Amino acid sequence: QDEAIRLLRQSSMFHACSESTLRKLAQDMSKEEFSKGQTILEQGWPQSRAFFIADGQIRRERVVNDQSHQVVDMFGNTEPDKFGNRKIAIGALHVLHEEPAFANAKAMSNGYMYSLPATVLKKHLESPQFSTEVVQSLAVEVRRQANQVRWLMRTPLLEQRPKKTNVIAVTIAASIESFYRSGLNAAMNARLSGHWGKLFPNMHIQCPARILYINGFKGLRQYMDYKVKPEEFSNPTAVRLGMSFAPGILMTPLSSVLEASNAGHMNPEPITTRWMRGISWRLVREVIFGLGLNQMSDYWEERIPQSIVQSEALRTAFGSMISGVLSGYLSHIPHNLSTLKLMTPSKTYMQHLESLVSQSESRIPTSFSPGTRKAMATFAAIAFPRAVLIRTAQIVGSFIILNGTINALKYAELPTSIPTAF
Repeated sequence: QDEAIRLLRQSSMFHACSESTLRKLAQDMSKEEFSKGQTILEQGWPQSRAFFIADGQIRRERVVNDQSHQVVDMFGNTEPDKFGNRKIAIGALHVLHEEPAFANAKAMSNGYMYSLPATVLKKHLESPQFSTEVVQSLAVEVRRQANQVRWLMRTPLLEQRPKKTNVIAVTIAASIESFYRSGLNAAMNARLSGHWGKLFPNMHIQCPARILYINGFKGLRQYMDYKVKPEEFSNPTAVRLGMSFAPGILMTPLSSVLEASNAGHMNPEPITTRWMRGISWRLVREVIFGLGLNQMSDYWEERIPQSIVQSEALRTAFGSMISGVLSGYLSHIPHNLSTLKLMTPSKTYMQHLESLVSQSESRIPTSFSPGTRKAMATFAAIAFPRAVLIRTAQIVGSFIILNGTINALKYAELPTSIPTAF
């Protein structure tokens, strides 16, 4: 009973109640054990009991617009917040009238908890003293949080869950984006090589390949989310990292075909040979692209304050824009090296990097010593790479077109959908 009293005192609903009040309530609570993987609550179901976690960890996830989000933090054995309290109570604010559960709650470890049925709470609320103390507890909690901004949805980057995605919607989005990407790719190649090619070369190859490529990124993410449960492995973080990297790795051959379609004016090799040029650095670029298109876009969309942007379409656009800027910048050196190798395969990667450094050296004042100029040029070539603005604009636009079109069409009555975990 003392343990139950201690847990009640840590909850927002009962923390200001007297010892005698808490003791009476604890007498009517029951102790229950749970095992790892057990579902404690299901979102939307009538909540007939509140739970107070004594040992073990519970994670809550709320499904919004067909996408699952982790809610706040772990419950149970966690570090105290800045007020000295642990998050131990689940469902206390929904139990009185047995309202639908706010989120799914799943055990992440073995443990035990104390349950408080709705009927018991209603019985105790008939006492004037008890009800007054509960009101006081909630009033204190409201005042304490009045000046805080509380974000409920805070899923870590590698734990982002995919939205429900329709294959036809992805295909339409990729078809539109393939022309945008091809035009800016031609501009970027011209900036790197000094020679302009066609804006939309080999679109009979590019468009179908791009459709397969984007469907691959979206479909592989959802398939792995459906089939693989990282928490069942000894190192969940490593599994999540592998799941995040896998689409980019597997889509690299298709990406190579797309790049080879844009480089015929510089590399006369047949496309069956040309597509292999620069593939190692292209793989690095595709991993970054995949993280940006999938997890990072969702990550930033989730963190845009509702007070600033409420429209789902605008939140998707802003999330894609932030992700595109980061992905475009981080992937630019791998992109430059893979593209230069594709256009001039006779040179090594180091020779191509040295040419980028030499181009940057012309921007460094001659008043510096040769060694200092070289170091500054190397830094400029890596930190402020050539054509970075074009590359960033390409990625930002691609992410907005793809994620925006897919989200806009997700409610359309289209016949084919990729399965998701929910």
